[in-house]
This record gives sequence, structure tokens and C-alpha cells, in this order.
Amino acid sequence: MEIPKEVIEHCALFVQMPTERVYELLDELCAGTRTYACGEALVLAGYENSSIGIVLEGRIEAYKSEPDGSQLMMANMGPGGVFGDVICGSHSKKSPVTVVAATDVRALWIPYAKVLGNSNSPMHTVFLQNLIALLAEKYFSLDRRLELLMARTLREKLLRYLMNDAPMNSDGSRQTPFTRAQLAAYLGCDRAALCRELSRMQRDGILEVHGRSFRLLHTIKTLPD
Repeated sequence: MEIPKEVIEHCALFVQMPTERVYELLDELCAGTRTYACGEALVLAGYENSSIGIVLEGRIEAYKSEPDGSQLMMANMGPGGVFGDVICGSHSKKSPVTVVAATDVRALWIPYAKVLGNSNSPMHTVFLQNLIALLAEKYFSLDRRLELLMARTLREKLLRYLMNDAPMNSDGSRQTPFTRAQLAAYLGCDRAALCRELSRMQRDGILEVHGRSFRLLHTIKTLPD
């Protein structure tokens, strides 16, 4: 089983683990890999999922379906991204979201039963500690997402996303991994409405837009609490 170096270095579950120990632990946990074509589902909402997934190559997207048939994007992950972990300790293993390959994907799967089983391995203990830390971070990330979705205007949603969630480039601009359609799905709005609001914000001198890069032209004084 071959794992890209960047995954071992950046995956939250492998923090403080030497590379050779990662491979030993994955053997102990009976981990396996599988490839998926673009558009293929890795996990289906409402169905049981018995493993933690790690993206080795490509990108995945997680969606939650709304009663009106629309879809709300919950996550977009590249190599090193972890999914399926939140329900690891739940009595119900049914996934609340559908996970789809946004590109061709190779994923690593680690069975829940092995993760939660008894082990005397020090690396297993480190793995569990990393898993708990990751779950805590996802809790706070979800809290930020709820604040974003509860924002009263699309402009406020955009500003909250850019200021709190979009990674910062070395020049101070904000970079999003999303296309316009994906960003609209993440913000829970229509793509056309998003494009109109971005145009208005540029016209109003709030930001500059260059593809997926956004530069706030001045410090936003306040955002509603």
C-alpha cells in the first residue's frame, strides 16, 4: 500500500507519527485502498458507513440534501482530508451526508471496529488522540459554518467565509478551493445570486476578485453578531 508523502505529513490523524510507524499502524488496523471515478459516490446519506476515509489522491465533496431537492455542500477535501470520522463512535453508523468524488479519487479506508478495538500499540494511542483532536476541530468548524448560514444577507455570508474560513495567501489575499458553483453550494445560495453579489462588492470597493483569489480592500469594521 503506497501513501503519498504529503498525506502522511499533513493528515490530521498522523500528527507526531514517523512514516514507518504510520505504515505499521495501518497494517494493524487492516486499512485498504480503493479508487473512484469522478462523480462516483464513496458514501451515501442514510446508509451505514463502517470505516474512516482518508483522501490519498484527488478531491471529494460532501453534500446534504434538503427537502426541496437542493443540496448544501458540507465539505470539500483534497489529499489528507478525513471523512466518515464523525460517526465513528455513534451507535448509528448511518451517514448524514453523501460523499462524491469531485475528480478521480484514491481513498484509504480504516475499519471502525479496528479503530475502536483494544491495542497495546503506542501509535494506536497517538492515532486515537489525533482523532479526538480532529473531532473537536470539526465541532468548532461546524459552529462557524452555522454562524455563516445564519447570516442575514449573502454579503455577510461571503465576508464571514472569506475572513474566517478561506485560507490566506502570502500576499494577504484569500484563496478558495471552490468554483463559483461550489462556493454557492457551500454558502447555500444560487450561483447567479453569488455572481451578482460579488460584482456589487467589487463595485462598492469592498474586494477585488481574481479567479478563486479574493482581496479585501479594507478591514471590515463590523459583522453582525
